[in-house]
Amino acid sequence: MKTKITILLTVIVIIAAISFSFINRPAPDEKNSLVKWYSFGEAVELQKKNPKMIMVDVYTSWCGPCKMMSAYTFENEVIAKYLNENFYPVKFNAETWDSVAFNGYVFKNNNPPGTQRPVHEFAISILDGKLSYPSVVFVDSDIKRVQTIVGLHRAAEFEPIIKFLGSGVYKTQGFEEFKKTFVGEVK
Repeated sequence: MKTKITILLTVIVIIAAISFSFINRPAPDEKNSLVKWYSFGEAVELQKKNPKMIMVDVYTSWCGPCKMMSAYTFENEVIAKYLNENFYPVKFNAETWDSVAFNGYVFKNNNPPGTQRPVHEFAISILDGKLSYPSVVFVDSDIKRVQTIVGLHRAAEFEPIIKFLGSGVYKTQGFEEFKKTFVGEVK
């Protein structure tokens, strides 16, 4: 019994150490990322010319799991290549002070300066007020939300999701059915 408790405590300490190491680590630089990131406005404009889904990664600078997803999921070569070819990827900091104009409305961060964790209106809107980070929102060519994925997803878990949505299979088949025949490339 004492051995099991010792092992459990050791595992908890290791997980906590790994998680805390990511909290203080900066996210990968968007400019040097394998993924070609756009602003939401850029993605909407590009989508008008060449329709593709928009994928919005809603994150915060203090979120350890967000940094892990940026480093290990989005920087995976298979994931990055598929996102670049089949989506307009958008990285959106839920606490930015930058405005987002869309459909005649300007979303802002209306919190007073100095507010701890000042949530932007766009994050509240796109997540329906369910603020959980990281959250990845998939928007179709009509700028309608198709799916929101909450939490950290490693590359092997994320691959079937993006291929299900990016291929358009979601329009005719359920995800569980899709996964039965899915063969991933992520190793």
